[in-house]
Amino acid sequence: MTTEMTHTTASEPVTDRPIMTPAVDVYENQDELLIVADLPGVTSDSLSIDLEDDRLTIYGRRKALCSEDTPVLMGGGRAFDFRRVFTVPEAVDAEKITASLEAGVLQLHLPRHERTKPRRISIRTAG
Repeated sequence: MTTEMTHTTASEPVTDRPIMTPAVDVYENQDELLIVADLPGVTSDSLSIDLEDDRLTIYGRRKALCSEDTPVLMGGGRAFDFRRVFTVPEAVDAEKITASLEAGVLQLHLPRHERTKPRRISIRTAG
């Protein structure tokens, strides 16, 4: 699986909000790929996950933590968007991808096709 930075195209909305690239961890085992993304302040209502061809796009919007007229002395209390794009390998069964969001942590499970999973071959003996 690869991750890539993409630029806004004419078909995407233009926003004056900053766009951040969320931190992610990608794990792999014989059954699936697991993407864990940190999306603090994002709710399921402000999150979209799209798969088009082999491109998986995570897009989330975070509201400001305080009103615009309140000065932010330290930290990241302002509103911004999260965006990250991955190229999904052919071994992933796109119909079975699932997602969950809890406490600002997104988990995407990308299961492998059965045909691509390792399997043990039994050995027959004569006699």
